[in-house]
Amino acid sequence: MSEAELRGLVGWRVQDATSGARAGRVLGVVLHAVSAVVTLGADAAGGARRPSWTVPADPAAYLDLGVVRLHWPASAPGEVVAASREGVWAVAAGRPPRALPVRSWRVVRAVPGTGSRRPRQAAAPWQLEVTDGTGTGSLTGAWLALAWIGSLAGWPEPAGGDRP
Repeated sequence: MSEAELRGLVGWRVQDATSGARAGRVLGVVLHAVSAVVTLGADAAGGARRPSWTVPADPAAYLDLGVVRLHWPASAPGEVVAASREGVWAVAAGRPPRALPVRSWRVVRAVPGTGSRRPRQAAAPWQLEVTDGTGTGSLTGAWLALAWIGSLAGWPEPAGGDRP
C-alpha cells in the first residue's frame, strides 16, 4: 500500500506536497544517505528514516508509520508507538508491547512541529496533546501517522494549528 492509499483510509485531511517540498525531500534523502555512509554507523541511518506507509496484509502487523513517540504524562520520557489496523501500542526492546487506550483519549491541541512549513502534508512533523480526562500527554510524529492513529481511535480531525 502506498501513501496515497493510506491517505484514503484515514478520515483526516492530508495535503499534497508542493513540487518544492518533493525536491527538498529527495535532497534530504540524499544528504541523509551521505551522512550515514560518512559516519559509518547503522544507528545514524535508522534515526531519520522516512516511513514507507506500508500496510501489511496481516491486520495485527505494524504499519510503517515512521517514528511516533508518546510522552505520558507530558513530562515523562518518550516511548516509541506502533500501530496496526487493530490498535496502538507502546513498544520497547525487551518488553512486551503495551496496548494504549487511545479510544478513551481526546485531542485537546494540535500544532505543527517546530519550523514546519508544510502543515498537513503526510511527512510533516506534528504534536497532538491528548488527555484521558485526568492526565495529559503528547503524541509526536508525521501528520499521516498521527492521522492513522486518530482514525483508529475515532478522534475527529483537530482544528487549528495550520500556519499560513
